Amino acid sequence: MAKIVSYKQLELANALDKARERSVWVVADARVKNMLPQWLQFSSTVFWLQRPEEQKTVETFAEASDFFLKQGVQRGHHLYAVGGGATTDFGGFLAAALHRGMRWTAVPTTLMGMVDAAIGGKTALNTLQGKNLLGAFHDPEEVWISTEFLRTLPTSALASGKGEIIKYGLLDREIHDMIMSPKVSMDALILKCANYKQGVVDRDFREGGERVFLNLGHTVGHALEFALKIPHGIAVAMGMLYLFKALGLVRAEAAFSALARKQDMDEDTLDLRNYPRFDRRIFWSALEHDKKRADNMVNLVVVDDVGAPRTMPMPLLQLRHKLEALDAFKG
Repeated sequence: MAKIVSYKQLELANALDKARERSVWVVADARVKNMLPQWLQFSSTVFWLQRPEEQKTVETFAEASDFFLKQGVQRGHHLYAVGGGATTDFGGFLAAALHRGMRWTAVPTTLMGMVDAAIGGKTALNTLQGKNLLGAFHDPEEVWISTEFLRTLPTSALASGKGEIIKYGLLDREIHDMIMSPKVSMDALILKCANYKQGVVDRDFREGGERVFLNLGHTVGHALEFALKIPHGIAVAMGMLYLFKALGLVRAEAAFSALARKQDMDEDTLDLRNYPRFDRRIFWSALEHDKKRADNMVNLVVVDDVGAPRTMPMPLLQLRHKLEALDAFKG
């Protein structure tokens, strides 16, 4: 059961300084190096990821494992994963594997990581067949959130995080109302989403019940992400939108559109027709390798209205036919 901790930037630096007193091992995104304490920037126990999403692979995992084991990492030591969702996925998987499980802390530096990716203990690597097909459940002890990292993010990374926030707005009425409120701060919304997800995870860590609803948009979204090479949260948003369209879920589609407008999501970014290099063969192949598929069935998550999610088992071929009926998937 991870604890969500909110820090100002100086408080985060102090917490990292305090952690320095123990045996600390770090996996970090090199792009946030200048925002970290100086001792950490030059520490010999940090494995830097230059391109985290591209390096979330078996090959880099082997390299990082060798790096830490050669320097004497022990099971009783503590690993910190500092970066976006790809970094915390990678660092958490590394912590799960080294000595059959090290303690670890997630320090997300992106909006996506703060509201979703760093929370819940799902750790993973990508393969040539698709995203997150190698993974482990390994919950961090804590998740340290410092929203001051967001000042450094490009527009696309912020949009990616907003895609997941929209998902939570569809799953939970309180979050929906916060998003639609004219007065709510982004900091408050981030913590609300983070604590909502952690609550679901605490009640259903292994995804035997309600945690499955957090996969809303992910079945189609993961395949779009793989085919288009776009940020995860944007793909999830597109996955929700096109699933609702394909299944004729009019109220869900209307609620999605209202939330997207409130979060300033660019409609052109969500329109698949604006991606001329969309390779449908890669998309269908990725969908067929979806880890939630069983035999020839996919277990879709849908919402009939805000706060009313449910699962919908469907033959993969039927889902393909419904998507192909949409103009964006023809051709």
